[in-house]
Amino acid sequence: MNIKNLINTTIALGLISLNTYAANLNVTIDNVNSNDGKILAQVFKGEDKYKTGKPESSIIVPAKKGENNFLFQNLSAGEYAVRLFHDINDNNDLDTNVFGMPTEGYGFSNQAVGNFGPPKYKDMVVVISKGAESADTKVKMIY
Repeated sequence: MNIKNLINTTIALGLISLNTYAANLNVTIDNVNSNDGKILAQVFKGEDKYKTGKPESSIIVPAKKGENNFLFQNLSAGEYAVRLFHDINDNNDLDTNVFGMPTEGYGFSNQAVGNFGPPKYKDMVVVISKGAESADTKVKMIY
């Protein structure tokens, strides 16, 4: 390989790495009511992935009463939505009552709240801008 090809290859690889730049999504959860169990969270890139239940990434962290913080790493630029729940009894399911209402805490990015169901996607959207190092969102745990 001659020097000209080496330089062109290096420049091309540099451009590729700029296009695949990764950022973190910092998530802060308010109102966790106990240290029992764990928090299970998913982040979805785009409305289609949210609607089809195909997360970009998932995370499980021990629950801590009060405020909890964690982050999703290595996300590319785009729109994201976070959903999570407090699995108090460690059975890996969001428990519900006979009417289908959750009996464990749950929440969504941007502190979005639904009305007789989950909130609208547009209310949950967190944008990671191209070239950004991170983005932040808050989730209010609802019990």
